[in-house]
Amino acid sequence: MLKAGQAEPCRACKSTLPLHRFPDGDLGKNNMMEPRSPAQSVTEVRIIEAAAQLFARHGFKAATTREIAQLADINEATLFRYFLHKPDLFCAAVNSRLGRVKLGRELQLSLARDEDPAIVVPGIVAFVLNSLAQQPDLYRLLHVAAFELPGANHVIREQLGPFFDAVSTYFQRCAEKGVIQKAAASLATLGILGTVSAHYHLHHLLSVCESPFASLEEEASAYAELWLRALEQNTRKNTAPGLPVESVPSTSAS
Repeated sequence: MLKAGQAEPCRACKSTLPLHRFPDGDLGKNNMMEPRSPAQSVTEVRIIEAAAQLFARHGFKAATTREIAQLADINEATLFRYFLHKPDLFCAAVNSRLGRVKLGRELQLSLARDEDPAIVVPGIVAFVLNSLAQQPDLYRLLHVAAFELPGANHVIREQLGPFFDAVSTYFQRCAEKGVIQKAAASLATLGILGTVSAHYHLHHLLSVCESPFASLEEEASAYAELWLRALEQNTRKNTAPGLPVESVPSTSAS
């Protein structure tokens, strides 16, 4: 059984990952047939928090309800009183993490006002980076949802859909105005999300070097510059991709 403050080895990578144990409490004595009371909602929160930690570390299939109950300091029967099916518990865990992702007021206004990409793109990048830094479990939970439990997609869409739509429609309007390259709006949105999240995690996995960035601010600036250059409108016309621009001779009256 897990002990308070004990670090549990990750089954996939054998690294030691801390698990946050909840305080002991008299939570295992509830009769299975008793209706839920407001006080019992605290138990549900503890179950969901424990589930989020273990699902993120072990995946959906490997994390057991017995281990989740142990980490929440309840018996397994109590867990099933709140969540009869394991997929429902996983969706609740993902939902609890996604519910903490909030789009800042300033970025919302910038998107709605169609402010210059030089202002908006750095804001989007900073939002993604801060979300990943503040919730390390979130990225892993999203991967587990995508690869092990596709049925959880509706939870992700419900929480992140408004953000995705707001950013995509912003890029669509910018493209229509000629401010950025004309491309599928979702390409820019998914491109930024994918670049930031993938590099943020894959660098630690694949590179033996320390992060090239001294701070999140410096990292956000680098990503923003990369995507601003990719999105900027290029008024020059090439005869074919990869070929140099040909100079057009000026015509003069003879």
